[in-house]
Amino acid sequence: MKKCFSNSGRFILLAAMAVFLLTSQMASATHYITFNDGHLLVFPTTSVKAMTQQDGTISFTAVDGKVYAYSLADIESVSQHPSRDLPAFTAFKFQKRHNYQLVADATGIIDGETIDAVVAGIGKRLTATFSLSDDAARAYVDGVEQESTVNRLRFEHSRVYTVGYPGDLALTQTATGDFAMMPYGREYTVNVDFLTDHSTTVPRIDINTVGGVNITSKEYYVDAEIIIDGAGVFPSMTDSVKIKGRGNSSWSSNPKAKNPYRLKFDNKVKPLGLDKGKSWVLLANKISGSMMTNAIGMKAASLIGVPATNHIIPVELYINGTYKGNYNFTEHVGFSSNSIDLDDEGAATLLELDTYYDEDEGQKFMSSPMELPVNVKEPDFSDGATVLTLDDIERRFNGLAEAIYSNGNLADHADIDFLARYLMANELICNRELLHPKSVYCYNENILDDNSRFIFGPLWDLDWSFGFDGSTNTSYFSNNTYYDYFNEGTAVPNYQFLGNLGKDTTVRHRIYELWTDFITDGLDELCEFCQDYYKFAKPSLSHNKYAYADYTQYSNQASWAAAWIRTRADFIYNQLKQEFEKPGDVNSDLAITIDDVTMLIDYLMDSNIQGVNAINADANSDGIVDIEDLSTLIDLMLN
Repeated sequence: MKKCFSNSGRFILLAAMAVFLLTSQMASATHYITFNDGHLLVFPTTSVKAMTQQDGTISFTAVDGKVYAYSLADIESVSQHPSRDLPAFTAFKFQKRHNYQLVADATGIIDGETIDAVVAGIGKRLTATFSLSDDAARAYVDGVEQESTVNRLRFEHSRVYTVGYPGDLALTQTATGDFAMMPYGREYTVNVDFLTDHSTTVPRIDINTVGGVNITSKEYYVDAEIIIDGAGVFPSMTDSVKIKGRGNSSWSSNPKAKNPYRLKFDNKVKPLGLDKGKSWVLLANKISGSMMTNAIGMKAASLIGVPATNHIIPVELYINGTYKGNYNFTEHVGFSSNSIDLDDEGAATLLELDTYYDEDEGQKFMSSPMELPVNVKEPDFSDGATVLTLDDIERRFNGLAEAIYSNGNLADHADIDFLARYLMANELICNRELLHPKSVYCYNENILDDNSRFIFGPLWDLDWSFGFDGSTNTSYFSNNTYYDYFNEGTAVPNYQFLGNLGKDTTVRHRIYELWTDFITDGLDELCEFCQDYYKFAKPSLSHNKYAYADYTQYSNQASWAAAWIRTRADFIYNQLKQEFEKPGDVNSDLAITIDDVTMLIDYLMDSNIQGVNAINADANSDGIVDIEDLSTLIDLMLN
């Protein structure tokens, strides 16, 4: 026979249950409070000093004296056992496509409430990909909800994940010794074994040319065998390869010099686990003190989201048995699956703005009206396979150049988001190559489609960055911390190119938005990476002096680098805040008008609308965006 209880009867039952728990021999056990709306609160005996029930209220006093009180009318049940099963991880991994530094996916092995993963890559911050047993469940770390494929955490030490339901909380002692209500659920300890922690050296690459011939030309390839020892971190391989010199000022026909090289395989390969490709580069980092600049700069570009960012792996290079020093192994910039990967290259072009202007006639042009030196890297007109002509490319690029020159609408010609990311990364690392310009890459996926925009990137050639002034190795990470990137290069002939790009209001506003995210989500990781990279590359950075006289104290440079980056980031961001954080300028157009009033009204009605500067929306600067800000904004507009 079904028994029904009135609300008053149910309340009496709950009260009786609470009294029983207070007086029973099991009163010291964990208590689970299930509320009428379904959420659960948990009070473990280790966190609770006392529990009382009085006047329809149940109260728990934490060990630190805080009191948590709840009305019995809101409670469905009080028990010493949870009212439902806990959700769980069903899969956990670190995927290469969500972690710039990884060369392979790392699958977590779930064993009970422990997850173990082995990671190959430089850097300790990772983005996890995971799935849960219930769509309603959530994962938390230190009380913060984690989103699969989004959040990045540092896994230098074990991390504890809590998998539970939203609203379920437990009284927990925090790392500071205080007690707080934290997410409750099944706890997993995630342990990551970084292979770089076990390595005593970086990968070694041996290139043995056929007949032992020297590599003396940038024009002609030499046949060779390549042997890569991944040092227990990266995959090893042996293959045939073609090699030639590359570079401009860094190249010397002297085979004994520390020269940069271009590698080309007959088929696409995955050296050191990187994405498949035929063409690769060995960067010499020839300038004394520069052996960490490309690695740190490319890491910055990856965090900021610059397209097709190269990977940098430090290697020891031997050619025909002779030690050549520390090199960076990286992708060759071009249209390929390991660099700029397009679905259709048929009408695409890759351009390099460079004062060397060293492509063959018919593969380059001087733009109008700014006379920028433009090398056409893709397509190669000599192979007769492209539908494009040099005139097609020149016409489209000149449209962009005219907009830059005349402060026109850049959005008609370039992807503003990618342009902002590209400029932001170069400004952060103070890459002065853009002033000339040199090594400035941009591409267009379909030059015949007027709606297809130029995309700036990837970054390249970063040894004149991070404060280097062309003099000594000690200028790296010590000079130009406060260099006003878009305003201090007026002595350079083509400065207007960079200056106008960096002063465009739409571009600068997007840069400001990107910086607001980067200060929170990317800056710490970039600074940490300076030490992570140094620790792995340290043996090679030291060994390099036996091949090439670079006596830089890289142990000091790694610390200087992090401090320089943080100081420079603060300088740039503070400039942007002064420019864009103006109470009342809700749409960040640098003016207070009726448009701001309209947008604030919309925002008060729907906080999810796009384009609102929430800081500026707080017109009276009281920390809350409410109707009072509307009144203040109207006064600001009228005045």
